[in-house]
Amino acid sequence: MDLFIARAAVALHEAGEPFVLVSTLETAGSSPRHSGAAMIVKTDGSIAGTVGGGALEARAIRVGLEALEAQASRLMDYELTNADSAKLGMICGGRGRLLVEYLGPAGSGAADGGPAAGGPAAAESGSLAPLAALRDLLEAGGSGWLVTGLTVGAETGTKVNEATARRCLVGADGSVAGDAPLPIEDLRALAKMGGALGGLTAGDRPDVYVQAVGVPGTAFVFGAGHCGKSLVPVLGMVGFRTVIVDDRADFANADRFPDADQIVVPDSLHGVVEMLPVDTQSYIVIVTRGHAFDRSVLAQSLRTPAAYIGMIGSRKKIAETYAALREEGFTDEDFARVHAPIGVDIGAETPEEIAVSIAAEIIRVRHRGA
Repeated sequence: MDLFIARAAVALHEAGEPFVLVSTLETAGSSPRHSGAAMIVKTDGSIAGTVGGGALEARAIRVGLEALEAQASRLMDYELTNADSAKLGMICGGRGRLLVEYLGPAGSGAADGGPAAGGPAAAESGSLAPLAALRDLLEAGGSGWLVTGLTVGAETGTKVNEATARRCLVGADGSVAGDAPLPIEDLRALAKMGGALGGLTAGDRPDVYVQAVGVPGTAFVFGAGHCGKSLVPVLGMVGFRTVIVDDRADFANADRFPDADQIVVPDSLHGVVEMLPVDTQSYIVIVTRGHAFDRSVLAQSLRTPAAYIGMIGSRKKIAETYAALREEGFTDEDFARVHAPIGVDIGAETPEEIAVSIAAEIIRVRHRGA
């Protein structure tokens, strides 16, 4: 589950609109999305997010609308390796389990623990507390685990059952927000296991699911010019936390970068990297306004453990930059970390095309690292 879904869920709750949160709890084989994928279904049938598209998602939307009408959550299993695949028109294979969680408006009980006004007790199945905590956690660039405990009830359709869900968010600091499905000590142990296993069913408890959550990397974009302006929203759309860095306040500002998670305007680009929390989950993009700035930021970046360092420029410029940095003690082993010329070679020319090529390269590095 990502920041987009968490924000949308909290906004709907605050607006007093009931909705369903469809969460992918587990998958196996060639399922269209993996555990953690999520989608919101509103009363008019419109959605936000996706659990894979196609006929499977259409079926999930139908089950979601049924859950909204009943004010009760559902558990939906699917298998794309048998007759299910023929019915759904999908031949990709795989199987999975979706939690179709009814979440009522503020004061309905689905968010505050009391019974839903005029609705069945099953409306208590969801809680907005862990989603609000998740939103805050992701906005701050943190990480943690969503822990979901299930109680499965009577069948309501083919491979669809009633369900009651208890969900909480366990932060990396051990904090717990929401309706804990297990004792706190067990939750923390399961959360550590879930983080290590990448969000699989927790241990020997088939009714408990642990999903690692957190921003999958922070992209530090050095340079608020045309390429940086085009790149930041693209990286935001694919789940990165974005930080734009430039010493020109008339370029690095909220008007030009409304989608940036953070804007940093230092006195100078020389020495700025050490001021930033660059770690092994950081992705550095160097697209400044001049070769001297690029060289300075690159030298600083090579002293960090960043997962990705990319620098824009022609092969001639790159060779000259490396030659200058060799005189400062950098080696070919250091330069092997650098993606330069930056981006996947798609023949990009415009800032928008360059942004796509850079984002594609960073995504590839992120997935290989994972």
